[in-house]
Amino acid sequence: MLAFGFSILFHSNALADEGNVYQVYRGINLGVSEKAPPQDIFISLGSDNGVKKGSVLDVYRRISSFDNLTQKHMGDHMIPVGKIKIIHVDAKTAIARADRFVSIDEEPALLPQAIMIGDVVQSR
Repeated sequence: MLAFGFSILFHSNALADEGNVYQVYRGINLGVSEKAPPQDIFISLGSDNGVKKGSVLDVYRRISSFDNLTQKHMGDHMIPVGKIKIIHVDAKTAIARADRFVSIDEEPALLPQAIMIGDVVQSR
């Protein structure tokens, strides 16, 4: 019984925290620069979840699939979108920038290839 309790405790600590993208912000280019303004990605994980400035987190999109013949929900797929790099951290939230996207040659195509509100973010 003690070994079972220890394995549950050890397993639960090994799980990643999961949050969501709740806002995506890009400033307006007022013609001062040829370069597009950076895009800030606000997430619902923060230092309370172990997130630190410079951390790189995985981003997924939850896609539901339905059987068109039976009209039944078949399940959800967690499709990798890419990775984000944290640039600012508070206790419960953080702000990040896109670090890299998953190649559409390697995973199901998610178009547009962008981080969107509602995407799932996992810390390691």
